Amino acid sequence: MKPSTTPCPSLTTVITLPGRVDSALLAKHRRADEPLVVLKLVGVGNTAPYDFHDKGTRSYIFRFESAQEGHILRVPLHLWQAGKGRLAHDLMEQRRLPHAMVVTLDAPTEAKPTPLTKLTEMGATDTRTDTRNVVGPGAEPTVAPASLSVAATSVQAEEPPQIAGTPLHEAAYALVEPPKRLKALAALLGVAEGALREVIGQADSRIELANAGWVRRKA
Repeated sequence: MKPSTTPCPSLTTVITLPGRVDSALLAKHRRADEPLVVLKLVGVGNTAPYDFHDKGTRSYIFRFESAQEGHILRVPLHLWQAGKGRLAHDLMEQRRLPHAMVVTLDAPTEAKPTPLTKLTEMGATDTRTDTRNVVGPGAEPTVAPASLSVAATSVQAEEPPQIAGTPLHEAAYALVEPPKRLKALAALLGVAEGALREVIGQADSRIELANAGWVRRKA
């Protein structure tokens, strides 16, 4: 007897989407701090909403955005990847696309770390021998532990590149099935090719750069 298999919730969502879909409807399925795959149609010729038909029976409504200089559809990343990219294949696996399409990744902006202002506001003085950095206002010079500054600098220097809190090489791993060219993958992730090459070579990376510039998952 074959074991029963249950499709993943994300794939179920893709399968049960209505016959006409737009960015607002897809946004209802977006997870917290999830990147968006941004699809832009170029050269439509007018600013009216554009119905883009996939290779099946569903249509996707692209709406014109002057700031983006094209008609835009935004898809939550987990829906774009569900079922080995089923939605992506339905949209883009066509012999002839009616208009040129550009695909990019819009990652949420990470919150900036809270600055260490308490020491400077309080002007507290530490008289231990390992304190050498002068901080804080006032006529009296105040000091903070040098070890604190060194530790903070070390953490910032060693922090790996991330996208929406996910290490860059892991975000890339999710997008390279099937394999993609280095340049195209960098555009999807919104990073420089040099930064992507660097994380591919890291010891904990699960992807590799193959011949002719193809990025693929390690066997």
